[in-house]
Amino acid sequence: MRIALLIVFGIAGTLARYGLQGFVQQRTGSTFPSGTLVVNLIGCFLLGGIAQYALAHLTIPADWRIGITVGFFGAFTTFSSFSWETARMLEDGDWVRAGTYLVSSIVGGLIAVLCGMRIADRI
Repeated sequence: MRIALLIVFGIAGTLARYGLQGFVQQRTGSTFPSGTLVVNLIGCFLLGGIAQYALAHLTIPADWRIGITVGFFGAFTTFSSFSWETARMLEDGDWVRAGTYLVSSIVGGLIAVLCGMRIADRI
């Protein structure tokens, strides 16, 4: 059952990531990796909120928790893409953009998780 849930949620996360990242990147029309940044920040926010709400208010079977967190959010957000895009900017000598992306991703991700947790606590 766990493997089936990982597959289903992983597919959903992958498709959601692909759609949202492409949509944002196309709309911004920039070479800055806005799509990855938006996906990662939204993923952090949603994971923080859903995990916190589930811990406080729901009993979710372990297989479903793993499916949602590892399957969906593991496929939806992507640290590897973030790292690769940052490395490429550094290799190109674009230190300011790389630094901006690095700080906004890490600090923004932490803030998004905390916001999601706080909102979930209030529900």
